[in-house]
Amino acid sequence: MHITFIENSFNFTASSLNIKAIDSVQKNLIYFTKELSKIGHKISVFNQIDKDVIEDGVSWRNINSIKKLRTDVLIVCDDINYISVDCSANIKIFWLNYQVDNNIEKKMLINLIKNKFMILYSSQSLVSRLEKNFNYVPKVFIGNGVAEEFFNPNNSNIRKSCALVTTHPLRGLEWLIEVWVKIISLKLPWAEMHVFSRSLSSEKYSKNIKINNLKLKLKKYKNSGIIIKKPLPQSEFINTLSNYRVHLDPCNSDNFISLSLLESQAAGIPVVSRSNNNIFNTIYNNETGYVADNEYTFAQKTINLLNDNALFLRISSNSKLNNYVKKWSEIAQNFERIVNENSIYR
Repeated sequence: MHITFIENSFNFTASSLNIKAIDSVQKNLIYFTKELSKIGHKISVFNQIDKDVIEDGVSWRNINSIKKLRTDVLIVCDDINYISVDCSANIKIFWLNYQVDNNIEKKMLINLIKNKFMILYSSQSLVSRLEKNFNYVPKVFIGNGVAEEFFNPNNSNIRKSCALVTTHPLRGLEWLIEVWVKIISLKLPWAEMHVFSRSLSSEKYSKNIKINNLKLKLKKYKNSGIIIKKPLPQSEFINTLSNYRVHLDPCNSDNFISLSLLESQAAGIPVVSRSNNNIFNTIYNNETGYVADNEYTFAQKTINLLNDNALFLRISSNSKLNNYVKKWSEIAQNFERIVNENSIYR
């Protein structure tokens, strides 16, 4: 089966993973296409790559070379401008990863119905926010996978009391900083919180005033164990995971899915998170991590994991058995079944 993806974000291929930090949506595409190729499908990806290349059986091509496409399955990733692309395909799919802007929602709906597209999604909250008329568009849940490499981490370094943070700075980080400084660091002055952020690690001022204010606040709290780190390429990031005893997620919005939380669970890192619709499909509360909105409860759960070796090892062991964590090979096989079923009944 020939499966063609159109993804119009930036220049990347699978080899980019170990050269630079890649956003989760693009990372998902890389692993999904690789696993589909492994089970025998012909895979083409059109994106902003400068020069066509084949990697791990996947053909990466420049998006400007698209003319009339012939493929068995077409998958358009998020960009509604490519829903109307000239393409002959048995099945057409729109892969929804972001919340749809109200200004384009009507246009998107019309084009999806007109061109007979299905919606592929990983978050129920994204779909539930679509207007009622989107009920006329067929939808298929795919879920998020985790790369094989995260399931075989180095043994945890329980001598370190380090917390990991990967959330976007504007998704609750200011709240978390206050919790850390006013409660956690006072109880555990030797503990560290490592925040991986491209915008905060940059020496340049941001166009966003809130991010600049966060930078100023972090300077004020520079002696509180908060360390800002530049996001790492995949292989380097995986090598650092054994240093962490908890992954902190302060985001309380239902609009975002944190792939990194699933990766941490696969590696045996417990999670402490504020509540949102997606977190309850990511961890098991009180078993593989904790969900806490109250700042004192959030802080105490974090302190316990950073300071209690027996508790950490138990929750860590549970995390590795988390049924919400799926390998991309399983996601690809399920998708293959879905495509075959839809091919039969069309």
